[in-house]
Amino acid sequence: MKAVLLAVTAAATLSTAALAQDLSGTWEVAVREAGHKNYYLPMTDGRLVIAADGASARYDGLSFTRTASGAGLRLACRSGARDCGFLQLTLSGDRLTGTGTLMDSDGLARPVTITGAHPAPRRAPRTIDYQPTEFHNVYDPTLAPVLHLQAGDTVRTRTLDSRGYDRDGTPRAPRGNPLIGPFFVDGAMPGDTLVIHLDRVRTNRDSAYQADLVASNALETGYLRGLAGLTSGFNRWRLDAAAGTATLLDATGKMSGYTIKLSPMLGCIGVAPPRDEVLGSGHIGAFGGNMDYNEVREGTTLYLPVFQPGALLSLGDGHAEQGDGELPGQGLETSMDVTFRVEVIPARSLGQPRLESADAMMVMGTGGTLDAAMRSATTQMSRWLQQEYGLTPHDVSPLLGTAMQYQIAEVVDSEFNVVAKVSKETLAKIGK
Repeated sequence: MKAVLLAVTAAATLSTAALAQDLSGTWEVAVREAGHKNYYLPMTDGRLVIAADGASARYDGLSFTRTASGAGLRLACRSGARDCGFLQLTLSGDRLTGTGTLMDSDGLARPVTITGAHPAPRRAPRTIDYQPTEFHNVYDPTLAPVLHLQAGDTVRTRTLDSRGYDRDGTPRAPRGNPLIGPFFVDGAMPGDTLVIHLDRVRTNRDSAYQADLVASNALETGYLRGLAGLTSGFNRWRLDAAAGTATLLDATGKMSGYTIKLSPMLGCIGVAPPRDEVLGSGHIGAFGGNMDYNEVREGTTLYLPVFQPGALLSLGDGHAEQGDGELPGQGLETSMDVTFRVEVIPARSLGQPRLESADAMMVMGTGGTLDAAMRSATTQMSRWLQQEYGLTPHDVSPLLGTAMQYQIAEVVDSEFNVVAKVSKETLAKIGK
């Protein structure tokens, strides 16, 4: 009899282990409350990792332990020292399904459903030539992706100017910073960082335009009174890519023949915003957007926090050159040839756009006022130094107190954008 009991126990243990093995691994999950996304529960879209033995799991900052065996896998949820509910998971073909109860921000138990799939199998990186045929003027998580990309993929494409004209001068989209995309990056999940390498940003026509008055919200009231009788319009510029210059056309007097160096950049790069917001392409925020920062150019790497599955990357609004602040409300607006490459940093995010050039690290801060944007940039740079270099707040103070640089990137759009900048030469003096 004892031998029979031992055999039954061993069989049950093997059955449980086999079932746990079936459910183990990384799952990209969607947790829904009453069939919809939620914003007050500890789980929504994200990455659930179940241990090989099925005894534990993790999701972002949550931990889970198995509480019962049998059909499927029952996991108890913990957030720090607090219970946060349970999940009952099973396999349906190659997909994870289940139900459960999670605690909302008020401590109330809310029923949920969960579905999930393993990440798409990785393939060799590829280069894709994408000729856009559709454009949009919003950052919107409900837009259908134009392409699915994987980490390491390169896209060669082109953008329109801010009034919707292409390289041939043909109107292709409504004015107001029309964007190409969105590009769905397989494996990018909320809480990750999307990395965009700008390998090529070049003008592709010989003309640009720019408003011919400084924007009113960059000027004092007294000065504006003197402009009241002036009619606003546009300056025209001739672009010479071979010479690397832009020349102001139709100028008279002291500005006649005014010529500058080309420095092509992208005014708009962003991902789908958080909380299913739909924002116009002129907006800026933690998702990126209409940043209008003149360092977003060829050779720069941009790091954006991911808020939606696939990130849903969009870009546009090419400028042949732009001074700090985008004072006329426009750069030298033109169309662009763009080559970019994507990577994903899983489960790490600063929550704010960050850039890397050949000689500096930069963090963007946005806000409704200039001082709010400056505080945001300073705060996020301090956090990044603590996360990346293990510095203490006491360490951050002498570093930023001697090496911080600020650039006012944008002052004439929906939000102010201030960039905190530290040179790589300075960073090389501290150890990771």
